[in-house]
Amino acid sequence: MKFKVNNHLKIKPIKNHSKLGWGLLIAIILLAGFLRIWNLNHNPHGFNADEAAFGYNAYSLIETGKDEHGQPWPINFKSFADYKPGVYVYLVLPFVKMLGLNVWAVRLPAALLGTLAVFILMLLVRDLFGEKKVINPLSLWAGFFLAVSPWHIHFSRGAWEAGTATVFTLIGVWFFLKAIKYRFAYILPSVFFFIISLYAYHSTRLITPLLFIGLVLLYRQKIFQKVNLKWILTAAIGGGLVLLPFIIDFLGPAGLSRFAGLSIFADSGPFWRLNELRGQHPDHFAWSVRLLHNRYLTYGLVFFSNWLAHFNGNFLFILGDVIERSKVPETGQMYYFDIPLVIAGFYFLFLKKPSNWPLVIFWLLLAPLAAAITFQSPSALRANMMVIPLVIISAYGAFNIFAWLKKRMKLLRVILYLLLIFFIPWNIGRYLHQYYVHYPQTYPFAWEYGFEQIVDYVKGVEGEYENIYVTEKFDQPYILFLFYQQYPPSVFQKEVILTPRDKFNYSTVRNFGKYHFQAIDWENLKSKPKSLVIGVEGEIPSSAKILKNIYFPHGGIAFQIATTEN
Repeated sequence: MKFKVNNHLKIKPIKNHSKLGWGLLIAIILLAGFLRIWNLNHNPHGFNADEAAFGYNAYSLIETGKDEHGQPWPINFKSFADYKPGVYVYLVLPFVKMLGLNVWAVRLPAALLGTLAVFILMLLVRDLFGEKKVINPLSLWAGFFLAVSPWHIHFSRGAWEAGTATVFTLIGVWFFLKAIKYRFAYILPSVFFFIISLYAYHSTRLITPLLFIGLVLLYRQKIFQKVNLKWILTAAIGGGLVLLPFIIDFLGPAGLSRFAGLSIFADSGPFWRLNELRGQHPDHFAWSVRLLHNRYLTYGLVFFSNWLAHFNGNFLFILGDVIERSKVPETGQMYYFDIPLVIAGFYFLFLKKPSNWPLVIFWLLLAPLAAAITFQSPSALRANMMVIPLVIISAYGAFNIFAWLKKRMKLLRVILYLLLIFFIPWNIGRYLHQYYVHYPQTYPFAWEYGFEQIVDYVKGVEGEYENIYVTEKFDQPYILFLFYQQYPPSVFQKEVILTPRDKFNYSTVRNFGKYHFQAIDWENLKSKPKSLVIGVEGEIPSSAKILKNIYFPHGGIAFQIATTEN
């Protein structure tokens, strides 16, 4: 089988921007929006603490001009002492103002940005492969694959900072290509969106600068041809001014806290393994021993192993992430049909070497670096940026396969077309089935399901009790009570006290008002008069007076609400 190599790939646009072409483009965008927005307030099933923190802090800013800890309009939000980047809070703020403090308002910005990313990707692919028209088969393939991507849909349907940062980086790359291809003035919005991505998510603080440096190096000749001192100075000065608050803030606790809690250096396992290996030598401190067994090599191998894990087929196509909140049962980050398409995409990229192909490969190799620094690898969340180059590669594979099929015998074309026509919709349908039917029942605890139902019940009876004790089995329960109760931020700001940091560098709030968040010790609590106790099954004995059970979607008991009164 021989392929004619064409270094100047020319993709034929759909003739005259026909109604079919525009119809396909609009249909892809509408499909992307539908898959990200439909039933958004109920799926994912539940509402996690990070989402509640985004919403409540936006609500607090609206009500008081300060975050939950009383800081006026911060760049990073102290939250659980994890210093959340502030971009998503500020994106949520107008939605909370218009729609009220609810799940829908908090998740909608991510869904809308995820939909926008599909259109931006089509524009990027057009410029990547030297096309003038956005309506061409390769752009449409890329847009369709991103629209239905499990990886992209998942992180567009929750209040995820990672998905937001990916969109801003994508826009930054697109404007960069426009700057070197059309007018260098486009470097201004490119720099702006790259900088905003730094404000949006922790991982992009490593990835985005490296990506920008890579772009400059890859396109240095074209930059020198188009360079304009006026725009360079404007971008440098303007970008520096926008970046200055970030740099100042980054040098403080906000810049260090997240890395300290999640980096591979926070995992003492490799360190003890290093000591064990040294201990197997007669002289533990000999130079030859230290050369072979040292922290740089030990943690370097952990980093490389973590990076390589993101290219594992089991992670990409079969089972996905190990973190329940970041995965759908029995589903990879990509589809089964992506396996041959990605392989074909790599093959044709290296065979044909179309314009800008090194950027796609560089982007893919770069994307997991931040995730590899953490001890939770592979991570679909922190390596979210991988989805863009992988979709481009998959689309390039599909485009070239179809181009190749046009030259094959009719019977072979019909057979392969039928396989694609049935297999691709089946694969997408299976993912949606897993997401909407099995995900809520398999991992309901991942999204802290049940707190809305608890608060709905407690609001009606809290006046009858002096103290309400809530289990700490679930992550940061205090913020979920604040969110669902719409607890007055001006009151909470006077009450808030963060606990000392735990081993993962997080803090929490144990008390506000009559609420106490702690481990449930029924033997101790049952003697406290006029108290309501909320725990998981097993924390409250069957002999207690159970007022209400909160059930998971699969029917198991999520929480029990009991009273200490007889």
